[in-house]
Amino acid sequence: MSEAQPWAARLAVTVFRAFCWLLYPLSIRALRRIGSVAGRITFLLNGRAVRTTRINLSIAYPDRSDAWRERLARDSIRQTAMIVLEAVAMWTWPLERLGSLIKTVEGEHLLRDRPPGRGLIVMPLHLGNWEFIGYYLNTVAPLAPLYEKPKSAIVDAALRNARARLGHRSAPDSVSGLRQLIKVLRGGGMVAVLPDQVPIVGSGVAAPFFGREAFTMTLVAKLLQRVDVDIVFGNAIRVEGGFAIRIEAVDAAIRDPDHVASVRAMNAAVETQVRRDPEQYQWEYKRFRFPRQPNIYR
Repeated sequence: MSEAQPWAARLAVTVFRAFCWLLYPLSIRALRRIGSVAGRITFLLNGRAVRTTRINLSIAYPDRSDAWRERLARDSIRQTAMIVLEAVAMWTWPLERLGSLIKTVEGEHLLRDRPPGRGLIVMPLHLGNWEFIGYYLNTVAPLAPLYEKPKSAIVDAALRNARARLGHRSAPDSVSGLRQLIKVLRGGGMVAVLPDQVPIVGSGVAAPFFGREAFTMTLVAKLLQRVDVDIVFGNAIRVEGGFAIRIEAVDAAIRDPDHVASVRAMNAAVETQVRRDPEQYQWEYKRFRFPRQPNIYR
């Protein structure tokens, strides 16, 4: 890493923190309005995120009209921009104030009514605000989320510190991080893994997602084979004035000992979740990217 890069990362983190504290007094509604405006501007600029969103939507919804997909693309970019502004709350608000954003909770018994000593895997998606679901889960039990470690050590430290105040015991996407997850699960703890992320630990396989093969992690399938635990979906869906927390059971097919069959069941379940709130899904994520194959997003 060159001399300039650490300074640039440090400056970016400092500026973002100052930005967060400047907007600290604003309500979640005001923050989202700013995010919505930023998203509209981003959409008009037609950058890489917008182009990737259009490609993904053309794959996922080939039978819908161009106008329908364009509206969904615009709404998705706006919702993603809101996540950036909601980071103001995640980074600066007292935990009691964050708690006021929880408007409804569905399925909390799936988290609490478990046999003593039995671990739990929670699968948040790139849907709604996956940072907020982490906050909520920590109000139930200490959470160890797997995360993709940034290349910059400065950015990594800033993110870990921000999440640590919520109670996270973050596990990086490495062999040591995987060992940490297994240890937590065997101790009856709770871990979080985003199943719709391009594989970051272990191998991946091709499995259908919205009618097209997507390179999908086998990590969840492997964890289920190594440790006898419960597994649920967990998402924080954006609603007026806050979030609706949804904790939902996962089809038993995900426990198939065949990793490919398990991953196919997982992707089918993820797709069902996304179809309910497609405008809150992060369609600008390069979900259909495969290693060592032509890049459809160029």
